Amino acid sequence: MKRKNFFVLGTLAAFAIMLSSCGGGAPTASLKNDVDSISYAYGVNLADQGGLMQYLEQSGIIQSASGIEYDYQMRIAAADSTQKDALQKEMKAKIDSLNKVNAPKLNDFIKGLQESLKGGKEKSAYIQGLSVGHQISQQMLPQFSTMLFGQDSTKKINNNQMLAGLVAALKNQDTAISKMDANGLIQRKAEEAQAQAQAKQEEELKVQYKDSIAAGEKFLADNAQREGVVTLPSGLQYEILRKGNGLIPTDANTVKVHYHGTLINGTVFDSSVDRKEPATFGVTQVIKGWTEALKLMPVGSKWKLYVPYDLAYGAQDRGTIKPFSTLIFDVELLGIEN
Repeated sequence: MKRKNFFVLGTLAAFAIMLSSCGGGAPTASLKNDVDSISYAYGVNLADQGGLMQYLEQSGIIQSASGIEYDYQMRIAAADSTQKDALQKEMKAKIDSLNKVNAPKLNDFIKGLQESLKGGKEKSAYIQGLSVGHQISQQMLPQFSTMLFGQDSTKKINNNQMLAGLVAALKNQDTAISKMDANGLIQRKAEEAQAQAQAKQEEELKVQYKDSIAAGEKFLADNAQREGVVTLPSGLQYEILRKGNGLIPTDANTVKVHYHGTLINGTVFDSSVDRKEPATFGVTQVIKGWTEALKLMPVGSKWKLYVPYDLAYGAQDRGTIKPFSTLIFDVELLGIEN
């Protein structure tokens, strides 16, 4: 729900700002680059998923076409090929008729958003545009732009393309990017931006925890020289304390284990042994180092694992386990549960 509100406010702010520069007319789609596409998709997404359409319907500014679309889509799905064409044309005619009914108030709303930046007068549906534009014109768009582009001042939302997508969707016109694709593009770009922000934060944390990283790397380098320690290509190290002769788990299995975990300085952070209660979990539901080791261990085995931070909790701060900590585990594989 919070994400939806964020998109609503962010795009409405942009909507109000860009209307003041384009004279209230809706530009046409011209998707020349990635920024144009994400801008247009953002506009479509606002109208379709972001809540603006619902807001306008609840305010009595427009009548919804969703009921017509749903009814006809159900009928079209059950029709034969001849009937489908007729039903498609019938649905289009009804939506076109509804669009004509909606147009006057919708245009007033758009004008109100534009006029809100100039202290315009209040009347009919126009007041809704004034109110919304005044409320959010300077608030949320910078947050969305920062989330999407970070501190890259060379990139910004293309106001014209956002408006083109938003108005096309509000007026039930054909869109250059489908509603489904627009929603997917917005989510994908948001996830990419989040991943980039996390990567940047991790690099900054590495500077802060450089001594811990160096200590872990030295420990693993020295440990690799000991007899009986095996180092895998991933960097995971293990030492066989007791050989087992049972089955070896796969990704699909749930296993039962006893374990005892410490930092390289000997500090205990977790231990099923101390609790005297074995743990049960899926092979893929644990840190990468554990998953890799479990898929090599026959049931009945007891291994000591030496896990580099990138196969453990990485940059996460988990209390006793600080970011970039190398971990040590005694792991006894008691059985496979399924």
